[in-house]
Amino acid sequence: MELRKILIVEDSRTTREYLTELVQILGFQAHPVMQKADFLPNFNRHHPDVLLLGSCYSPGQVKAFAEVVELEQKCLPIIYITNGSDQMKPDNIPLGDNISCLPRSFNPDDLKLAIHRMIKESQDGEYEILNETIVGGSNAMMEIKKNILRLSKSDVSVLITGESGTGKELVARAIHDLSLRAKKPFVKVNSAALPDNLIESELFGYEKGAFTGAWRNKPGKFLLAHAGTLLLDEIGEISLHLQPKLLQVLEDSELSALGSTTNAEIDVRVLASTNSDLRQGVEEGRFRADLYYRLNVISIHIPPLRDRMEDIAPLCKHFLRKHSALNGKEEIKINGGILEQMHRYTWPGNIRELENTLKSFSVLRDEESFYAKLRNQYPAADSVSGLVPEHIAPLATGYSGEPIARLPLKEVTKEAARKAETDTILDVLSYTRWNRRKTASILKISYKALLNKIKEYEIEDRYRELAREQISGDSWQVAGVGGQVSGARVR
Repeated sequence: MELRKILIVEDSRTTREYLTELVQILGFQAHPVMQKADFLPNFNRHHPDVLLLGSCYSPGQVKAFAEVVELEQKCLPIIYITNGSDQMKPDNIPLGDNISCLPRSFNPDDLKLAIHRMIKESQDGEYEILNETIVGGSNAMMEIKKNILRLSKSDVSVLITGESGTGKELVARAIHDLSLRAKKPFVKVNSAALPDNLIESELFGYEKGAFTGAWRNKPGKFLLAHAGTLLLDEIGEISLHLQPKLLQVLEDSELSALGSTTNAEIDVRVLASTNSDLRQGVEEGRFRADLYYRLNVISIHIPPLRDRMEDIAPLCKHFLRKHSALNGKEEIKINGGILEQMHRYTWPGNIRELENTLKSFSVLRDEESFYAKLRNQYPAADSVSGLVPEHIAPLATGYSGEPIARLPLKEVTKEAARKAETDTILDVLSYTRWNRRKTASILKISYKALLNKIKEYEIEDRYRELAREQISGDSWQVAGVGGQVSGARVR
């Protein structure tokens, strides 16, 4: 495991050498800065985990360092050593939660504990931010979040794979937002959306007069992303003739715009995403092997939504809250019946399809239409079989004790709809002892829709008729309206 990097800034050579040696003894990488003017270059080169300031600096200088760090990287832990004066006490330097101080006569163990504590608090804050951005608590998503936190601290290329709609761009943005480049540009290029004759000028730019219509200089996406991050979305769609130039830019960190005679140096972290199998593309000769290996230094695969169904509930809550707020409406919640229906769908469009479905629901707020839309998405008709156990002794008049194996109400043919729906509702009501909410859940209709059908089909009257027919033979007692029927409480 790579050692944590500590950037040490101290004017006094003796103190700086002491702190450098101490930090190394404590088990960290020490990177001393010889002069204050070298601070920023060293900061950007080493990407430290903690900034350690010696005791030679005034409150104003400590604040200046903190402001520079804030511009470059938010939440980097800073530890400063006080010189013993009252003005250097923490109360006199209100700089935020990522700042800590040690007395001039500190114990080495105090420094070690402070470094570990500040790093942990910084990581906890980043993880909290990440949980708000990447929603999901499945094992696969938890592992992806851990990888995002690790990769955000380096500049290596990352290849993000997954089906369309799984959230590849979201992962790329999270890596950028938690990195030292977070304050710099994040630029996305959709390779599939640009024709071959435009993608080269879009990536690398062009000089005035490079071709007909080039009446001014135009910087490419690489230059626009300088010091930041460039996402090459759908990288598998880039044509073979452009791949060598892209590889050269990635290898040499410099490029030449169309029509230019000079090269420009660039400092860009490159992330790539694809929903295709690049390894297969290499085997079939559609993608260069050397470019594939250059991009695939580390890979993150995002599984489809159907393989992590436990993420549906938190995703639903997130999207409904989001779109209710965007539409200026009160947050709407989904009941267990709808959620169960959503778990039985395979979501071929993944999270994008889920969000668009919930966006529609948050605007229309029509449960019946939402139920119908979900049912129509299934490749095969549902059945309520299995939801009611087999070989149950009759609990009340009207329930036969046989397994209930009817199709969902909407699937019953129009001609027999009234009779089939009445019989099915009556059977399930008997099974549930007239617990209407449980009945609605089993039948996969809303509670309100069930009440309407009970009234429309006069199911309570039908229930009493069946009970009267049973009285003579079975001595079942029938109570009054709204009371108990055959020992089953009407709810």
